[in-house]
Order: sequence, then C-alpha cells, then structure tokens
Amino acid sequence: MSLPLGIGLVGLGRWGRNYLGTLLALPECRLVAVADPNPLARVADADLTDVETHGSVEEMLSSPSIEAVVIATPDRTHYVLAGAALASGRDVLVEKPMALTPAEAESLLEQAESEKRVLAVGHTAVYQAGFAELASEVRTWPAAADRRATAIRTSSGYTDGRSNPILDLCPHDVAIAVLLFGIPVSARARTDGSRVDYQMRFANGALLNGQAEWRQPPHVREFRVAGAQHALGNKAHGTEPSDVRSTPLGRQCLDFVECCRTRRQPVSSGRVGRAVVDCLSALGSSCAGSGAWVQVNPGFRMSNTECRTADTAAPQMEVRV
Repeated sequence: MSLPLGIGLVGLGRWGRNYLGTLLALPECRLVAVADPNPLARVADADLTDVETHGSVEEMLSSPSIEAVVIATPDRTHYVLAGAALASGRDVLVEKPMALTPAEAESLLEQAESEKRVLAVGHTAVYQAGFAELASEVRTWPAAADRRATAIRTSSGYTDGRSNPILDLCPHDVAIAVLLFGIPVSARARTDGSRVDYQMRFANGALLNGQAEWRQPPHVREFRVAGAQHALGNKAHGTEPSDVRSTPLGRQCLDFVECCRTRRQPVSSGRVGRAVVDCLSALGSSCAGSGAWVQVNPGFRMSNTECRTADTAAPQMEVRV
C-alpha cells in the first residue's frame, strides 16, 4: 500500500477550511503544510498542531515533504499560484476557475502537460453521486435525441468583490455540460450583478439553460437533462452524505490523490478546466454585449476518452465513453 500523499494547502478561507477538514480526514493524504498570509487564519484551528504553517506559498514550497499542492484562494490568484506550484515540480489541484482568461488557462495547461504534472480543477459538481449514471445514460442516446438541460445554482456569494456569479457558480454546471455534451459552440448571458441567466449551444444540438444567483439560503443546486432518469443536485439526492469519502469534495480529493499516484488525468482535468474558462469568457463577453450570442473559441476539442466520470461505487475512478 502506498504511503499517504504529502499535500500542501494554500488558503484557509471559507472554502479552504473545507479542504482542510477533508484532507485531514482522508488516510490517503498527509497534510504536510498550509500557507495563508493571515496569521490568525493559520493559528486559529487546533487541527494544525502537527502541520507546518507558512505565511507565503514560496515558503511552503520549500518543504521537501510536499508532493502535491491544493490551491483554495480567491479567483484572481489561481493562475500565479498554480503556475508557481507546477514550476516547483508538484502536481496541482486548483480551485475553479483555474484562471481568469483563456490565455492564462492555456498557459497553465501547457505548463502542466510539458512538465508531465497532474493538473486538476475544483469542479466538485462532477463528483456528485449520480453523475456517472447520468453521463452513461445520456451518452447512449441516438445522435438525433433531444438534449436539453437546465441548471440552477444559488449560493450566499461574496461581499468583498473577490468574485461574481459567473466565476463563482457557473463553472460547476458548465463543467457538467462539457463532460456530457462537449465544448459548446456559442453562449449568451445577462446579469444584474447577483444573478446570471445564460444559455449554451453545443455542436450535437444540445442546449443548456442555466441560472446562477447569489441569494440567501436555502440554496438550490440542480442539473437536469430532459428525458433522463437521473438528475443531479440537492433536490435530486437530499442532504450531503456524512462520510467524507462520499461527499463531492472527498471524492474529488481521492481522484486527485489517485491520479498523482498513477499519473493519469483526473475527471476534472486541466483540459476540462481550460474548456470551462473558454465558456466563462464567452458568457462574460455576452453580458458586456447586452446578452448577444458569443462564439466559444476553444484551443482544442475534447475527445470522448477525455470525458470521464467518477464511479459512484468506490473512490477509484473509471473511464466511461
């Protein structure tokens, strides 16, 4: 049996604390170090007693025990921090979106592929229970089948200007759609600042109608494909599982660890992350252009073998085409 993977965690904010608890609970991981510029964030948690604490990523990356890095920091920092971690020779799991522009996303992808590093992106929605079944069902449909999907995702959001609903909420459902239907050919969106209504068209005729909104709880997360027996989200599956290994975040971390060991690509790979950033860029351009359709211009097309799903029966991941 392999020794636990030595991981360094960057960021102890709201979502970073979720990673902290998950990584500490998984025996496949050994949380070696955390980095956060806020000393109160670094020392306030008793769980960090046996974990190195650092005030900077550069300081943390000097630790020889770190084999992989998880980045859970504000959107605007993802590109620089992920690039630094890759350059240090570590595999990287970076929160969504992996970068703010297609050019930055492409740069990270090229860096990871040229240096043969694992690059995963934190689209936890594709690790939900039921996604493998939904994907398997949709992929067996004939080419002429109607593929209409709807997505609704709400959250409390941020008040400090660090993000917006397109960057904060849309990546999850866009990633699901990319893995189900491929990269869209065009997208459009309108926003009032706290809510985004959007559509994406795909080459196979699929259409996604989405809504992402910052609002007070209770929150809704739901993804449905018309005519499919399986659906995703809290309306479809009820409360979050109590076993961390069965949560979307737990399954995502297990996939990342396994891929670091086997050197294969994770379900939410850097290529998926790059495609999502291309879509987000189109949605942002459409919002700036009063909701007009905008062409999505990816630097590549994803093959069926890149569209993987998580096996709901075990932490191991399998390819389904």
